[in-house]
This record gives sequence, structure tokens and C-alpha cells, in this order.
Amino acid sequence: MKLQVLGCAGGIGGRERLTTSLLVDEDILLDAGTGVTSLDVEQLIRIEHVFITHCHLDHVAGLALLVDSIQGKRASPITVHGTEKVVASLKKHLFNWVLWPDFATIPSNERPSMRWEIIEPGQTVHLGNRHLTPHIVNHTVGSVAYMVKNSRSGFLFSGDMSSTPELWTTLQSEKGLSKVIVDCSFTNADMELAAKSMHFCPRSLIDDIRGMTNAIEFLIYHLKPGQEDQIMRELADEGEGRPFRALKCGDEFVF
Repeated sequence: MKLQVLGCAGGIGGRERLTTSLLVDEDILLDAGTGVTSLDVEQLIRIEHVFITHCHLDHVAGLALLVDSIQGKRASPITVHGTEKVVASLKKHLFNWVLWPDFATIPSNERPSMRWEIIEPGQTVHLGNRHLTPHIVNHTVGSVAYMVKNSRSGFLFSGDMSSTPELWTTLQSEKGLSKVIVDCSFTNADMELAAKSMHFCPRSLIDDIRGMTNAIEFLIYHLKPGQEDQIMRELADEGEGRPFRALKCGDEFVF
């Protein structure tokens, strides 16, 4: 199983220029921010499934553009997976014929360009030898992280989140977990803002994951533009030897 980082920025104008989107093999997207724009049409056509963590614009803007680009070029619709509340929000606020057409009805209800699939937290979706399990996280309503694994190993993609102790308790018994891609958006000086917006800063992230083994590599994403170096310094200074690394667009991993 191959993971490619298409976008991982916490905003525009910083070191990483494209927002959140991860490509698993050639056919699964985890979130669909502006990172999707790095793919050409043939690559977009090969995407079969999109798993959305939550419906904030930096995680879904590319979804609107993706379904527009592949419309009429595929024999079957792209399946978009999300919790009931996330799907309802996307239908109401994005694919509503005001901000964007409803591609679940284009070119027709019988032959749409995209289809919705409601996921339930804790229930695994099996796609060949890839297994994706959503876990509730503390962010906006309906937000989830995804545990993605095959028969050998896997990773967790947190989406955006703040303190969720029950997630880490669940993961402690997860065999084969080698990497965690996790949000750490703000510096410690902005801890109050991080808490209000339901994101991590270094201190709150380190407190939350204290029970996790140091054998797991934590890959940090969603760093706010201009604060990247400070956030990573604070993680290194307070992390008690835990391996943290800033995720980069173009990074690739094999599981």
C-alpha cells in the first residue's frame, strides 16, 4: 500500500502551498483539499473513493473541482464517504446549486458523477486489501480520523482535531500502526486559540499522546503558515525524545 502526500498545509502562503489531501495507491483519497490540483486528468479519473474527515473548505475545495473535471469521463461515479453530519453539510452548503452544482444528480439521477456513502464510526470499510476505519475526534461536528491498514501495517490520519483521549486508548491495541499523521496547527503561545478552534498546539498534542509508544513516528501536518519552524522546535523541545517530523507535499510512504 502506497501513500502519497498531495497537500498538507494549514493555510496558504507558507512553506507547503497545498492544503490537505492524501492519495492511497491510485484510487483512494483521504480528504480533498487543494492538493488534489497536483494530479492530472488521467490520475483524477482513476480515483474511485474519497474519504472526508470533516467539511472545512481546506479539506473539500478540491472535491468540487475533482468531480467537475471527471464528469463524463468515467463509467461509474466516484464514491464520497463521510459521517452522516459531514455528508449533510456538504450537500447543504457546497453541492447546493449555489456554491457548486449537485454532481450527485449530474448528468442525471440515474447516472451521477458522484455518490454519497454514509460511514459509521468504528465500522471498517474494506476495499480489496485496504481497510479504513473511522474514529470520532474532537473537532467540528461529525469529524473523524481514519485508521488505514493492510495485512501488514498501516497509519492513522487524524484529520483536524484537538484532545481526544479515547482515540489514543483505542490505538494502543492497534497492531501494525507505524505512523500517525496528526494536526498541530499553532504554537504554544496560541494555545487558547488552538483550543477555541479545536486544533492542537505542541503542548496539548504531547499531553494527549503521552500513552503512545515512542516507536510510532508522528508526522505533523496542518502547520499554520509562518509558524512551521516554531511549532516543530516546540515539539522537539517538549517531546521527551518522541520522533516528530513535519509532513511535506510529495512525501511518499509504503506500508
